[in-house]
Amino acid sequence: MIEMGHKLGYKIIAEGVETLEQLNILKGMNCEAIQGYLFSKPGHPYEISKLMNNSFKV
Repeated sequence: MIEMGHKLGYKIIAEGVETLEQLNILKGMNCEAIQGYLFSKPGHPYEISKLMNNSFKV
């Protein structure tokens, strides 16, 4: 799916990433963005701006 999306000109976001193994596999597949419990559990809407100001290095 990632390769097909890239061939169609899309940037890919993976959801539900919970482990470092999943993260490493997705990075190896050139997935542009990754989200899930590995980085943060769901939070209150007021916390979004605080999270957006942090730099997460993948």
